[in-house]
Amino acid sequence: MNYSFEKIKRKYISLGLKKSQNLYITSDFGKIIKKEFLTLEVVENHYRAIRDIIGPNGTIIVPTASLNLCNSNKIFDLYKTPSYMMGTFSELIRKKRHARRSFHPFWSVSSIGKQSNYFTKNIPKHAFGYDSIWTRLIKKNAFSLHVGIDPRHSISIIHYIELMCGVPYRSTKIFKQYFLRNGKKLKDEFYHFAITNRKKVVRDKNKKIFKNFRRNFKPKTLFFDRGKLTLFPLAAFYNITLKYLSNNPYGWTKKINKK
Repeated sequence: MNYSFEKIKRKYISLGLKKSQNLYITSDFGKIIKKEFLTLEVVENHYRAIRDIIGPNGTIIVPTASLNLCNSNKIFDLYKTPSYMMGTFSELIRKKRHARRSFHPFWSVSSIGKQSNYFTKNIPKHAFGYDSIWTRLIKKNAFSLHVGIDPRHSISIIHYIELMCGVPYRSTKIFKQYFLRNGKKLKDEFYHFAITNRKKVVRDKNKKIFKNFRRNFKPKTLFFDRGKLTLFPLAAFYNITLKYLSNNPYGWTKKINKK
């Protein structure tokens, strides 16, 4: 299989990546690359290709969430705590020498590029509140790039939109969490927008939301070996879905069990 830097770069250019873009990237490289060929060198080639296209004025942002820390006594270390189930690419970025990571024990992002400080500094304690990463991505006209994984399964900005719409099945929950700051072990409250009663909510895995989105906007897609790449502006997704959920407050769910 040919996973050379030049081939990968041509694919991303064909998809629509351009100079100076801010890219929020979610990925599952196992969906596009066979296990026997999936190496850190190949993933690094994807990183190099993307950086080469967007150039010095562009920025890469990836999820490095560690939701496994919720309701635990584990200590969040901004520099050492790995992301949880966020994929190889997210960990590759997090570990980069010049990468920056936002300070939130449950929902952090890591970023590298010109705007990396903007996307990571002074993030509020609410993972989905105002001026969180989601507010900033929209303000900077960031694009959502999905590598291998279907956007329906990797679009966390949905929960920010749910908060903006005030959906009736979620609420802000408080979690007290240990963390390290300046070498000291501290504890403080952090906030997450969570389902109020999980027994009552049956998810539909964003089927209705993406059906509505694709009816109003056509994301760019491109097949890549065993899977596909998808690209679209987050502001377009936000505006279309905000309107949809405002009129259909249960649009994220399949059904609500009354009992």
